[in-house]
Amino acid sequence: MLMADIVADAVLLLAVGLLLHIAWFDFWHLTIRNISVLILLGLYVVWTLLGGFQTLAGDLGAGLILFLIGLVMWLAKMMGGGDVKLYFALGLLMGFANIGLFAFTLLAATLLFLAALVVSARLKHGGAILLRLREIHTSGRAPYAVPMCLAAAPVIVLRIITSV
Repeated sequence: MLMADIVADAVLLLAVGLLLHIAWFDFWHLTIRNISVLILLGLYVVWTLLGGFQTLAGDLGAGLILFLIGLVMWLAKMMGGGDVKLYFALGLLMGFANIGLFAFTLLAATLLFLAALVVSARLKHGGAILLRLREIHTSGRAPYAVPMCLAAAPVIVLRIITSV
């Protein structure tokens, strides 16, 4: 394995770590900071530069597809603008070859998050996370970055492992 490959893998792992931070921040504040998305985009640029732009066309295609889906949801007032921008960055980081797997993991992460909301509403006691889940459940405002990032993280790790 070349040094550039090792550095490229480390860059994608940094992106995964940032995704977990974005999900955590969105869970507590219902917002995705622009700087976080810009850092993700910067990490993608470094990663694709190290890889010689081999997957750039497919990555852009995945980013645009997810961005357009998010844009339609934003226009329908179903999603915030930060989520739309995050979708674009996620598409770049996952690539076109992995977009189907992302759809599956997004469905699973969303169902698990919804189940957590339902269960938290029925529990009488719990810590700060359970209280926050109850607040989200009753408010009707969802931190979409939570399932989005939790679904994208394993797909990006798989991209590192398979080099696709």
